Amino acid sequence: MHDDPPPRELPERTGRHVCVQCLAVIPAEEYFRNDHICNECAAKDEYPLASTPEPKKAQ
Repeated sequence: MHDDPPPRELPERTGRHVCVQCLAVIPAEEYFRNDHICNECAAKDEYPLASTPEPKKAQ
């Protein structure tokens, strides 16, 4: 039984990652500098993210 060779486009080999907002493939340096988002999404300054729950108000 022969195994297929590993794909050559693995993220750890190419150094590229996916933006968590727009899903663009970006270089690792940009990915980690902007906390997992691309420069374009970081420039929009849309924080908090839509998936972030609203804090509960004290009563």
